[in-house]
This record gives sequence, structure tokens and C-alpha cells, in this order.
Amino acid sequence: MKFTKQHFGWIADQEITEYRLTTTKGATFRCLNYGAIVTGIEVPDQNGNCENVVLGFDSLEEYVKDSPYFGALVGRVAGRIKNGAWATHKLTQNEGPHHIHGGQVNFSQTVWDAEVNEAADFIDISFTHTSPAGDNGYPGNLTVKVIYQWTEKAVWSMEIQAETDATTLFNPTNHTYFNLSGSVKRTILNHKLQIASAVYAEVGADKCPTGRLCPVDGTPYDFRTPIFMSEALAKQPTGYDTPFKLTTGNVLLSEPESGRQVAIHTTREAVVVFSTTGMDEEYVVMGKKMCSHLGIALETQELPDAVHHPHFQSIILKPGEQYFSQTTYHFSA
Repeated sequence: MKFTKQHFGWIADQEITEYRLTTTKGATFRCLNYGAIVTGIEVPDQNGNCENVVLGFDSLEEYVKDSPYFGALVGRVAGRIKNGAWATHKLTQNEGPHHIHGGQVNFSQTVWDAEVNEAADFIDISFTHTSPAGDNGYPGNLTVKVIYQWTEKAVWSMEIQAETDATTLFNPTNHTYFNLSGSVKRTILNHKLQIASAVYAEVGADKCPTGRLCPVDGTPYDFRTPIFMSEALAKQPTGYDTPFKLTTGNVLLSEPESGRQVAIHTTREAVVVFSTTGMDEEYVVMGKKMCSHLGIALETQELPDAVHHPHFQSIILKPGEQYFSQTTYHFSA
């Protein structure tokens, strides 16, 4: 395997570096020390052609100005916390009255410390950051490490570790948007999605969970067997920004035309599916104007707004506890 790095820009006086991890067959994983952002994953199709299968930008300025969390590590807490309220704490309200994705200047807009570990058949990049007490209203000094590993078999593994000196909340995710057609040649409508989930978390008009866990049977949320996104979206034309409670931790996304697929396995409780429906934006992704259904985000995490729903898995982290989670993405054709 091969490791290289190159200058990507500056945030004030801090240099931003893009790291490139490449297998002997040319499959490449790219990421930044800004936001621990995954900028590209280049994997072969059924004919051996390597192309980028995630949405990203060519410049740091675009990530700072335009990015809807493309490829970023999101936290302290992914998703929404209703009314920005937890116990006696008032969190940053950055989506109307609600708190979303850790607030303003969160993990995805932070310069992380980076360390590289090379081995014969994998390369690790460890990103570390300490979020100070009071950051976006959260108590506790929180030390976080995220380890991205890229293997010779084109497997991306993400491990997240954390500890705190005061009781706080922690529910991070990675916000990579996939498009397996390669170089955004097609939308996600001809992708197939399968999720090992029998229930989804109902959300209200404000996109916050109501607390109801509803059976997927007979609904547009039934992905237990693979279904084309075009068929799913015909049943759910407003799109998906939906939390699914997982039964086995498995999610499978495939694109029959290219032959590519990514098999996701996670220790997390849930996955939030975001279908980019209606995202007609002015910015450009790999030479193509951002449009509805150009990518799909599969955000592994605990169920959103868990602090207001005791039957959801707890996202409270206490002093002396060691947080650990792992999600793996196995690319094949």
C-alpha cells in the first residue's frame, strides 16, 4: 500500500492536508485533517475502472463555504436535539429553535491533529480533538479520536473513541454521501438499498423524532429486501431523512449498472438515511451542479434526540467511561 499527502489549504495559520491511502490495485481513500472529512473513495467497477463514489469538492474554500457536511465527522451529537435543550443545559440553536449536528463551529469545522500508521496491508489515520467544556453549550472537556483505516481489500473502517471529565452527550456520525455510479455519472435512483431494520423512528414536521418506533411493514420505509431507490421514492416523493433502528447492524447499497456495492456493518443502534431529495443547489460536485438525488447519506449513529426519549439508546457519556464504536464499509464489484 502507498501513503501520500498534499497541501490542501489554510484555516487561519493552520495548514490543511489531504491524505491519500492507495492499495496496490489503485483503490484510493482520501481525507482531510479539517473536519476529518472524507474527500474521495475511488474503487473499481465490474470492469476494473476506478472512480470516486462519494460526493466532495476540489477545494478547501468550497468545504468551508458550501458543504452540507460532505464526508465530515459530525458531533458532538449528530441529528437534532429538540429545542436545543438537555436537562439544565441550553445548547446552540442552529436550526430554528433546535440544535443540529453539534451546533456552530462543530467537529466538521475543526482542524484535527493527525497521525499516520502504515502496515503491509492497511494504513490508519488517527484524528484527535479536544472539545472544551461549554462548546456549543455541552458540559465537559471531551477528548475524541477517530481512526480511519483503509485496507488492501478496499475496506474502510471507522473507529470512534471518546472520554469526558464531566457528564455530557456524545452521538457522532460520519456524513459521507455515496453515489456508486462513479464520478456522479448518474443519480442514486438506480441504486438498490437494503437495511436490516424492522422499525423506523417517526419524525414530526420539525424533523425531530416523536418517540414512536413504527413497523416498516407495508410502508415506504421497508428496506428489508433490496429495493431500487426510484421505487422507494415513488412511494415517498418527499424523500428520506429517516432514522431506522437496526436489528443486525447491516446496510447494503449497490448500483447494478456499475456492479459496485458497499456493505456497511456497524455497532451503532441506527442509521439515518438522507436521500438528498430537493437539494438543487448552485455549487458543483465533480463538474456537475448539485441536484436532487445526486447522493445518499447513510449516517450510522444512535437514534436522534435520544435525550427526550428514554426508550432510545442513551447517548450520555460519564467520566470514567470509554466510548467506542465501529463502522466498516466493504467496497466490492
